[in-house]
Amino acid sequence: MITKRSKFWTIVFAFLPGAGHMYNGFMKLGVSFMGLFFGVWMVASLINIGPIVFLALIIWFYAFFDCINKIFQEDDEFYLQEDHYLFTREQVERMNMNFLKGKSLLIGVTLIVIGIYAIWNNVVLHITSAYGLLPPAVFHVIVSLGNIIPQLIVGGLIIWAGFSLIKGKKKEIEIRSETEAGIKPEVNEASGDEVKPDDDGR
Repeated sequence: MITKRSKFWTIVFAFLPGAGHMYNGFMKLGVSFMGLFFGVWMVASLINIGPIVFLALIIWFYAFFDCINKIFQEDDEFYLQEDHYLFTREQVERMNMNFLKGKSLLIGVTLIVIGIYAIWNNVVLHITSAYGLLPPAVFHVIVSLGNIIPQLIVGGLIIWAGFSLIKGKKKEIEIRSETEAGIKPEVNEASGDEVKPDDDGR
């Protein structure tokens, strides 16, 4: 049950993502933040890719300030809020449909590369180091090059996400302009893509 409790203890518990929400009765939201935060840490530790930890920091800041904003609301506004999971089933399904559409190859290649890197970094290099299969200088060079791979992957994904957002915004502006001009864009039922008319309007 949602109950507005001590602001002091809420701030203290808010340092652990989700705990401050749970303290005030937002159990579903608290579990969502806590599970997401520790899930990212678990993935980062299992595949030994440090840059993923930055995502956990973003989640921490978001959960912390979301909790603080809730507790400092007026009582009327506070009790109007509903406890819900961070992502509903409908939102996840809709997000998957929009995100995965036309990008399955890129996502599949990315997952394969991450999996290969995890095996290489946690198994192959460990065995090579334990049994001294390579000279120390060569082993050091290989490890140094291997540490660059996660940075390249993360950087590439960030650039790809940026271009995707720009492309999506551009398409949204084009649709809005056509709608305001009284032109309703046609949609290909098979692919879901827009069909632009020819120069003669067909």
